[in-house]
Amino acid sequence: MTISWDDVTGLGSAGWLAIAAWGALILGVIVLVYANRQIKRNRLLKTEQIRPQVAMYMEPHAADWHVIELVVRNYGQTAAHDIRFDFANPPTVAAYEDHGYDGPPEVAELDLPSELPLLAPGQEWRTVWDSAISREELGGSIRSRFDGTLTYSDEPRPVGGKKSRAWSRRQTFESKVCLDWATLQPAQRLELLTTHDLAKREKQKLELLRNVLTYFHYASKETRPDVFRAEIERMKHAVAETQDRWRTAQFDQTTELDFPWIKDDAAGRHHVNNR
Repeated sequence: MTISWDDVTGLGSAGWLAIAAWGALILGVIVLVYANRQIKRNRLLKTEQIRPQVAMYMEPHAADWHVIELVVRNYGQTAAHDIRFDFANPPTVAAYEDHGYDGPPEVAELDLPSELPLLAPGQEWRTVWDSAISREELGGSIRSRFDGTLTYSDEPRPVGGKKSRAWSRRQTFESKVCLDWATLQPAQRLELLTTHDLAKREKQKLELLRNVLTYFHYASKETRPDVFRAEIERMKHAVAETQDRWRTAQFDQTTELDFPWIKDDAAGRHHVNNR
C-alpha cells in the first residue's frame, strides 16, 4: 500500500490531530526511557560516590624507611563494616624471637586480625609488617608478593538476629589486594646502601631491636615479684643512662656551634630546673 502526496495533503483536521497525538505519544515514550536511564545512572553514580572505599597497601614508617607498615584505610564517605582479608598465600614476616643470631631469622605468618568490625570515613588501621633489611637478608627464601581480596559491607550485621530495614539494603563490596615488596622504594634504596655506612647503621639498629625484643620475651616470663622489680629498675637505669648520653651529645654540639664562649671544662653543663 502506497501513500501519495495527495493523500497526505487531503487529510482533514482529524487526521492531522491523530498524527500529532501519535507523535507526541512516541516522543513521550522516548523521553521517559531516556529519563529513566539517566535516573538509574545518577543513582548508581551517587551510590558509588558515597559508599565505603576500603584499600589495603604497604607504607614505609615515618621514622625508619626500612620498616614497612601494613595499612587498611577507608577512603569513602560512609563507614565500612565487617572488613575481612583473604589471601591465597598469607603475608609472611621474619620472626626475631627464639632463634640464633648466627643465621637469618625464621619465616612466620604475619599475625592479622580475622576481622575489622568498623572503619569510619578517613579512619585507618595499621600494623608494623617487617623490615626491608631483614627480608633482603632472607633473599629468595621469603615470598615477596601477596595477592588477596578485601571484602566489606556498608551496613553492620544485625544484633541478636534481628534484621532491620537497613539490613535488607546491605551491600557487600570486594576489592583486590596486591602487596609486593619489589615495588617499594626502600628495597631499591637498600641495594644502593648495602656498602654504605648508613646501611650498616640501619642493620645495627635492627640488631638492637632484636635484642630488646628477645630480652622482653624472656624477662616477661618471670613470676617472682622481687626479680621482676629488679629487671624493671635495671631497664629504667639503662634508659636513663642512654637519655643522659644523648642529651650530653646534643648539648656539646649546641655549645660548640652556638655558644663558643662556654669552655669545655665549665661546670653546670647539665642543668635540672626544679620549680
